[in-house]
Amino acid sequence: MEQSSSPKKISHSDKEVSSLISKLDDINLESSYYLILVAGPNKSARKKVLSRVEKKIGSFKEIDLRDVIKLNEDACYKKIDELFSQIGETEKNLHFIHGDALAGEYTGFTYSSTRYATPQEKYLLKKIKSSEKFVIIELEDVENIDKTLERYSQTAILCNKPTSAMGKFLWKLKQIKVHGHTFSNKRPKTA
Repeated sequence: MEQSSSPKKISHSDKEVSSLISKLDDINLESSYYLILVAGPNKSARKKVLSRVEKKIGSFKEIDLRDVIKLNEDACYKKIDELFSQIGETEKNLHFIHGDALAGEYTGFTYSSTRYATPQEKYLLKKIKSSEKFVIIELEDVENIDKTLERYSQTAILCNKPTSAMGKFLWKLKQIKVHGHTFSNKRPKTA
């Protein structure tokens, strides 16, 4: 599959998502792979998109990247190799959850607006590229989509917060948590 320098980014509510999903079963994975990024804080929208894709092309093997991506590069490469050898040819559809584990820290300058791929991310993407599989990487923070992820993916479906007044109200109502709080990423956004 030929990649562009930047994937097509579409909102989960855009009618183009339906068109994309309707064409998914026409994808030939015999000589390549297909990678979709599903990113954004709207968890219910992410689930809805994933459900529609699954209905169209079949079930996915879910893999938690927090269990695969490790700080130690050699240990991480070994885990990635083991993962792909276990999957082999049996699974054609892979769903990587917690894709934010791929996001690395900036290198060099603290205030840099350029995000860099970690060596672990690059290695995983090379394995995906040679896998002849349909892959979805799910991320909670849209800002964790770096240039390397963009180059390897064909499409990015963005599941952002609602914009209407009623949607915003319902969104905030869903965000209330009784136990604990999750802090969002405070790194600067890319240009």
